[in-house]
Amino acid sequence: MNFNHWLLFLKGSKLILLFFAAYFNTTNIFNPSVMNLRFIAVFLFLTLAASALQAQTADEVIARYEAAAGGREKLEAIRYLEINSNLAMGMMGRTIDLPLTLVKEKGKLFRRQIGGIMGMGDSFTMITDTAGYIYIPAMRGFGDMQGTEAITSRIPDAEVAAQQYELDCAGAFGDLVNYAAKGHKAEFVGTEKVTKVPCYKVKLTLKTGQLITYYFDTQTGLVKQMEATGDMAANISGFGSMMKAFGRGMKKDDKATLYVKEYKDVNGVKFPAKYTLGFGPIESEIENLAIKVNEGLEEKWYHVK
Repeated sequence: MNFNHWLLFLKGSKLILLFFAAYFNTTNIFNPSVMNLRFIAVFLFLTLAASALQAQTADEVIARYEAAAGGREKLEAIRYLEINSNLAMGMMGRTIDLPLTLVKEKGKLFRRQIGGIMGMGDSFTMITDTAGYIYIPAMRGFGDMQGTEAITSRIPDAEVAAQQYELDCAGAFGDLVNYAAKGHKAEFVGTEKVTKVPCYKVKLTLKTGQLITYYFDTQTGLVKQMEATGDMAANISGFGSMMKAFGRGMKKDDKATLYVKEYKDVNGVKFPAKYTLGFGPIESEIENLAIKVNEGLEEKWYHVK
């Protein structure tokens, strides 16, 4: 709560004191003017106090998130991150379980690797400080459909620049941590309920111009949900570069939503333990099985082949 908010609160407190003084003045208890004073004092106090408690800025909401997630110092101290997860993907009325691995080195490497379906090998998206690649394994033929060979493609520089925010290792939502110093901008746009949970809503514009909307639980301060549209939605889904490699362009109204079900503590830092990821008609359930912080990375993660 900033200085102006405290002033509002103190003004409200002064009014309530006036109310009690009038209330306990028994000699005037039936005086209509005293009754009016009581009503006005209570009404103004409640209004001003509610304003003081509810008024927020983007900086206050994000600072509270940093504290709840472990503190800025701990978050910014993360250099290496490896998360091994199970991805349960709903597809054609079935649920397919796939291993998902996410690895990061601060400012140098981001790699998302997904296990293959029906005997296919792993596929991955890899972003570094200088380039980006996607790898799609060979696919077997089925019926009249011919198989395909494995493909390794370099991601265009413009798309690499749009995904390099992923090189941020400061926790699960690194772009929020010390956001202004990274060139991002934040705007507080009000409150909204997410699955009946009251949340503060903040729009974060990355220095690249990409927009992410965050919803922060008003009780815990942690991120409850994030969403984006268009190319940013594809990035959040993890399938953007691969979809483009197959010639599937993104529409402006394509939307991705990440909803956090629960958190876990890892070395004093809060990470999502379970979350859902919705992208178009596909909804996936992800459970983070193992999270390694600052334990280094195997050399294999840095290689394209």
